[in-house]
Amino acid sequence: MKGKIKLKRFLEGAKDRSFLLLCHHNADPDSLGSAIAFALYLKSIGVENVRIGVAQSVSSYAKRLLIFSPAPVERDPAVKEDVVMIFDTSSLEQLEPIEIPKGKTVVVIDHHVEKKDPIRADIVVIDSSRTSTAEIVWELIKYLGFYDETAIKALLAGIVTDTANFRFANSKTFKTVSEMLERFPLQMGEIFQLVAPVSDENIDQARRMAMLKACQRLEIKKFRRYIIAVSKVSAYESLACKTFLQLGADIAIVGSEKKGVRISARARESLVKRGLHLGKIMGKVGPIIEGSGGGHAGAAGANGKKNLDEAIKRILGEIEKFLKEVD
Repeated sequence: MKGKIKLKRFLEGAKDRSFLLLCHHNADPDSLGSAIAFALYLKSIGVENVRIGVAQSVSSYAKRLLIFSPAPVERDPAVKEDVVMIFDTSSLEQLEPIEIPKGKTVVVIDHHVEKKDPIRADIVVIDSSRTSTAEIVWELIKYLGFYDETAIKALLAGIVTDTANFRFANSKTFKTVSEMLERFPLQMGEIFQLVAPVSDENIDQARRMAMLKACQRLEIKKFRRYIIAVSKVSAYESLACKTFLQLGADIAIVGSEKKGVRISARARESLVKRGLHLGKIMGKVGPIIEGSGGGHAGAAGANGKKNLDEAIKRILGEIEKFLKEVD
């Protein structure tokens, strides 16, 4: 894992520095859990000035992790600290409206494939063979000699959600989880409960209304023997994608034009096994929407400013191209 030696050397002399740990839009358990675990490590070595920042919001799946944070978690913070650590984020667009001033020491820890225009950083720790950033953070804190039960709970939550309850896990994932559970014999049921979405009656009603509207606006594209579901909502794009797969679609694409452009896509595991990679397709869509895209093979997203219809057309074109080649 490149960068970990450089990071260790840097941290050895960083006790008196201030740290801001940043998470992407609608911070998920992988991003937030990784930041919380690393904040716990920083506190353990005597770093007093630590904050965690999230761009725009925290996802409903990550809100229970907030109780584990040893540092304040703030939405869209102004960057005042000396060191900015960015977790599970492959582009600056995913941090908007947060702006990182020049002169800061920037550290990036991520598991996504490096792009043509990656975040400029002084220290980069990236391993695209990992299914979550939490796995990378585990390797780092293990290398640094830090073992903490709360940190491991936060990291396990990230692993569970980013692998879709282990459906996209690989051998490295299971090795990591095994190491964690050998160190602290936690019950995985507790971890699954941690990432159950937090909701109240109003939020639940909004979610149900969003799903009904997604179904109302649903367009079904049939390509050979495959069913592609396409829709638009104002929120809960990823949940709508999951709903469409449960209803029988092979691939789901859901977009939103509220406060910019957001796109979420999901695909059945059978197509992922045959080579479909939605994350790479979303990477091609980023420039179209004046933003960025990426993610996993079976679950990916993009954020930008405009051109939703053009972007969906490009996604469909890339998917149909893939299906022609493999079918």
